[in-house]
Amino acid sequence: MYPRILHIYGPLWIQSYGLMILLGVAVFLFLTYRHPVRKHFIAEDTYFNTIFLGLMAGIVGGRILYVLTEWQQFADNWLEVFYPWTGGFAILGAILGLLIAVPLYLRMHNVAILPMLDLTAVYGPLTQAIGRFGCLLAGCCYGKPAFESSWWTTTFTHCDGYLPLDMIGIPLYATQLYACIASLLIFLIMLCVMTRYCKRPGQLAAIYLVLENSARFGVDFWRADQATMYEIPGFAGLVLSDMQLLAIALGVFGVGLFVVVTRYGTARYGRMFCVGGK
Repeated sequence: MYPRILHIYGPLWIQSYGLMILLGVAVFLFLTYRHPVRKHFIAEDTYFNTIFLGLMAGIVGGRILYVLTEWQQFADNWLEVFYPWTGGFAILGAILGLLIAVPLYLRMHNVAILPMLDLTAVYGPLTQAIGRFGCLLAGCCYGKPAFESSWWTTTFTHCDGYLPLDMIGIPLYATQLYACIASLLIFLIMLCVMTRYCKRPGQLAAIYLVLENSARFGVDFWRADQATMYEIPGFAGLVLSDMQLLAIALGVFGVGLFVVVTRYGTARYGRMFCVGGK
């Protein structure tokens, strides 16, 4: 793992995770800027302002949720909450930040909200997949010990990452790669399948929420970095993390959103979301 790539000054480094996030955002910009939906629904300057706001909201939301779920890490020095270069970010928090900030901004500028969320839902998973590869480089979001080295495990030998020292040299479930592959599959499903059948605004965003949170719910069973776990009443032996509970809530919200926009939505996209469509 290579958590730090280039030293800048003092405590400031170019972090591999941050670099992969920026790469993912650049890919997202490249794919969405010239997309027919972007051109039809939002002006160029408003679009770039929305991207900047969404990036900031995602960073703040991801950091806040991480701090709330890993508060013991900051108990001795709360100032570290404001040191993002020390690491600590929650993808679901970033999604929540986007869901709160971006619709408000679009509404202020009289831009149709659901089409922009749909566009994000199609290409957002690719950005997440690139970011998850950054998790592998940083050594965060690590899996539980697998006790046997296999093609589905990974073994870290470097001590500079975020992996606990007692897990160095032990085969672990490669949860970073599981999440990366899941997001890539979601991207392909959204781009190649769902865009052909989901023509009402909001449907793509709803399906993305269901797929992404289902993937997160499943992968978390193999993750070892969950600080808070809850026993579920009525389900003997079922223990879920706080992130899994949040994933369930967001997934249910996605199902409800799909039902509402499918039943009450009237506008249709035509072929704008189809690959090569106009």
